[in-house]
Amino acid sequence: MSRKSKTKLQIIWSMRKWPKDYVDWRLTTAYPNGWRYAVRHPITFVKDLWKFLNWCQMIDKEIK
Repeated sequence: MSRKSKTKLQIIWSMRKWPKDYVDWRLTTAYPNGWRYAVRHPITFVKDLWKFLNWCQMIDKEIK
């Protein structure tokens, strides 16, 4: 049985459960100054987030 992959909004909603330490670690490994970089460069952050959501959807399709 084939299920639809999650929408980007569903993926973002599921991220709310991520521990703050994990989110901080993700931002620190992605950007030179972690969350500070993301705040100072919101356009770059949103573009990267969109790419990450696309990747999540692709992976979701692959494992189903």
